[in-house]
Amino acid sequence: MINNETFKAIGIVGKPLKQSLSPYLHNYWINKYDLSSYYLPLPIDNINNLKAALKKLNFLGLNITIPYKKSIINQLDSIDVGARKIEAVNTLICTNNKLKGFNTDIIGFKKGLLKKKWNKKRPVIIFGAGGAAEAILYFLNEEKIKDITVVNRTKKRAKELAKKYKNLSFTSNFNLDIKEAGLIVNTSSLGMIGYPELKIQLNKVNKETVVYDIVYNPVNTNLIGEAKKQKLKFVTGLDMFVEQARASFEIWFKIKPDINASLINNIKKKISKK
Repeated sequence: MINNETFKAIGIVGKPLKQSLSPYLHNYWINKYDLSSYYLPLPIDNINNLKAALKKLNFLGLNITIPYKKSIINQLDSIDVGARKIEAVNTLICTNNKLKGFNTDIIGFKKGLLKKKWNKKRPVIIFGAGGAAEAILYFLNEEKIKDITVVNRTKKRAKELAKKYKNLSFTSNFNLDIKEAGLIVNTSSLGMIGYPELKIQLNKVNKETVVYDIVYNPVNTNLIGEAKKQKLKFVTGLDMFVEQARASFEIWFKIKPDINASLINNIKKKISKK
């Protein structure tokens, strides 16, 4: 039974939200830990009055997704160091009528990568230059990686990132030489359901290479399929999705939720039905 005095809603704000699996995942954890809460999808057209609405509706916090990760910042009372650096927030918490923003994409990517050993002395190749790419660049900068190439079609975004991060080079050539790479990351929408595949030949890369595709719908993208074919270490977007959600949940409830094989299999089944 819900206690109206202690009930605190959480949810996700963005548009569109049709494909989001965040409500399933967070409500699974809410039920598991018997919390007086519920996670709601909130597809809205603008966030101009979000701060006032949150306080009136007794929300504990929110996930923020496309297209509001940057525009939400001017409504926050404070912001975590990482989120401030990359100028993007995907999680916020409301305490004492104050909103604080975080970016758990950074944590999600890191946790996924820590499951594999990778050679930090080898070059890193990143496909895409959007908000997710910047979260990853922040992490790599903290790790003091000295050779990073961002592959992106437009130069404007590349120049913006070059001003903020060291050891960065750019190219619009998607057929660049990647054989010496220690880490290859796809942060673009290529490979996602409804988008063209990211077609990269991995037959000539060194066997130390770790392949990381942050796309999780489908889980087995063309890039992950190529990594399996070449017997390379790989990390799927499902790892990052679950770990960033876990970090958000811990911010809200001070509980580090369990991730088990049954939960992952259920998420995979739901992805296949979308």
